[in-house]
Amino acid sequence: MKAKTAILIIIVISAALRIYNIEQKNLWFDEVYSWKISQGSVVDIVSETSGDIHPPFYYLVLKFWMKLFSDSVYSMRMLSVMLSLLSIYFIYRLSKLFLEKDYQVMLVLILYAVSPLNIYYSQEVRMLNLNLFLCLGSVYYFLVYSESRSKLSGLLYVLFTILAIYTHYFAFLILFTELILSIIFYIKKKSGKNSLPGFLICFTIINLFYLPWYPVFFSQTSKGQPWRTSQSILKTGSNILDYFKDVFLSTYYTFESSAVFYFSVFISLLIVTFLIYVLFKTLNPKQYTPEKHSIPEKQYTLILLFFVPFFTAIFISVRQSILFSRYLSILLPYLFILLVYSSYANFNKKISAAFLILLISTSCFGTYINFENNFKNNDYRKIISYIERNYKQNDEIIAEPHFMGWSLNYYIRHSDSEIKSPQIFGWDLNMQLDSLSRRDDMKNIWFILDYSALGKNNYDSLSVLMNKNGYQKLSEKIFYIIPSKVKVEYFVKQEN
Repeated sequence: MKAKTAILIIIVISAALRIYNIEQKNLWFDEVYSWKISQGSVVDIVSETSGDIHPPFYYLVLKFWMKLFSDSVYSMRMLSVMLSLLSIYFIYRLSKLFLEKDYQVMLVLILYAVSPLNIYYSQEVRMLNLNLFLCLGSVYYFLVYSESRSKLSGLLYVLFTILAIYTHYFAFLILFTELILSIIFYIKKKSGKNSLPGFLICFTIINLFYLPWYPVFFSQTSKGQPWRTSQSILKTGSNILDYFKDVFLSTYYTFESSAVFYFSVFISLLIVTFLIYVLFKTLNPKQYTPEKHSIPEKQYTLILLFFVPFFTAIFISVRQSILFSRYLSILLPYLFILLVYSSYANFNKKISAAFLILLISTSCFGTYINFENNFKNNDYRKIISYIERNYKQNDEIIAEPHFMGWSLNYYIRHSDSEIKSPQIFGWDLNMQLDSLSRRDDMKNIWFILDYSALGKNNYDSLSVLMNKNGYQKLSEKIFYIIPSKVKVEYFVKQEN
């Protein structure tokens, strides 16, 4: 009864932290993109995502969710909150598989409840928490199936895994880890050697269901993304440290004082040192006596569940830089379980308790930092307000659709604004100017130039280029936002 009461309290705290101020921050670029994609039909969503970098399942779920609960900021973000809370079920179940004491399970759940990184992504209209939930379900039913080999657990394992890899490509890191584990289980468990054919059947079914998407998968992963470049080993190491800073102190720790920054370095180095110690101690053959001749199954399972995806992501990031805190947010549960398990397996209760209390306290501080920051990347609200104050009835707006264009469309749909939807003249400035030169009906034009865009060529020469088309600039205002700046220029057509 005490454990159930504690779990209920943790769930309530988790929900409160994820719902608190959920509408405070604006929809940023990725969130507006999720909204825009999910406006289309099922066929449109599949078609659009085949040219994107993520599979379609999240957008289909978001589309269905919006039909039921609307496309308000609160509603769309509540989908991520719900998935974060549902993930607690699997985190609890997985913790029970690895940890012997109820209080150890509670420590894992508390680490997750106050995790500033998961709270951060629970307030985004993105697929990360759906991927987390599905990957957790995949791992849980994989482990259950490895013990029971029941048809139901095998079916659920296949279902969760298929949906996960149709949600995010990094779910393949989990599938790859499960494949390694199934081979190890086959080798180490003499009584379970008949389980490998069952796993191979599951893997075959999973791949058969993914077969229609594999051409898209290989095309997207081979070409990568132009803004993700290769990086040095030194930079990769720095990104690894940043991952643990983000996990325990939120992505906003860099906006705090130098003392907070140095503290984040200390926490990150502490976690890395602890994990290296656990890894080397686990792999050290000298610790295994004839009576204890192999690594305990729980230990190597936990080690692999975290380190295989983690090291694979590091290898990928050398060629194509990735934001670890975003793409490896699915590893938070295994990290937390590993920290709790390894603490009590390698140290006495007092040291373990002190270490875990430090991490929980740090996460609480990181959550405070997260809520103290009132902005988010690409906060376009001040820009829209500026245009709205100075907008005239016959004005037109030109903006790249995937930057300011979709944000304006969302704002117009959800307000009484008299602003017209932006003209879609192309995906870069050259296309926009070329299309504009063929039009005689556009007299007054707002040009929005987002310097976050890849194609910034000629942005600083817009006045000269517009003069050649017969326009005179009347005003210009620059907004400095994260991660770059936005320039708003107003032009009027000169009469011949």
